[in-house]
Amino acid sequence: MKKLSIKSILLPLLAVFTLFLLGACGQSTKKGYLQLINQDKKTDIRLIVEYQGDKILSTDSTSVIYYEGAGLPKEQLKEVIDKYDEKFKDVKGFSHSAEYKDDYLVEKTKIDYTKADLKELQKNQLIAAQENQNVDYIGYKTTLKTFKSNGFKEVKDGKFEELK
Repeated sequence: MKKLSIKSILLPLLAVFTLFLLGACGQSTKKGYLQLINQDKKTDIRLIVEYQGDKILSTDSTSVIYYEGAGLPKEQLKEVIDKYDEKFKDVKGFSHSAEYKDDYLVEKTKIDYTKADLKELQKNQLIAAQENQNVDYIGYKTTLKTFKSNGFKEVKDGKFEELK
């Protein structure tokens, strides 16, 4: 019977470990960019999606909405957004803010799916899934398809179109 040497034990372990590392590195984090812009109504919604494989890790949206285009005065829009903020202030992994300018508002929303409870997001209708569906993660491909069907356009390298 052959005597096992350290080399004959370590080489297979090293090979397995290397394969494991290569597999883990293959799933790098990527970003996708989407935009819905309406020059007539003066609205610009930008969405940055961070994902790994098909699993979305976070979404970060910034919306610029001119009061005139929205058809609501600043005060009325502020009331609506204040109610929204109050309703979702304790939702884990969800943050929202609004900055009111003279002619428009800048609204920012972020969902960190690594911290959020998906059931809570479902319950509060912050993700598009039936409340009775069991959701393990939010899929990038499905989300991309949904946003595109709602008029969003994919933006390459974060080069968004500007409002004129």
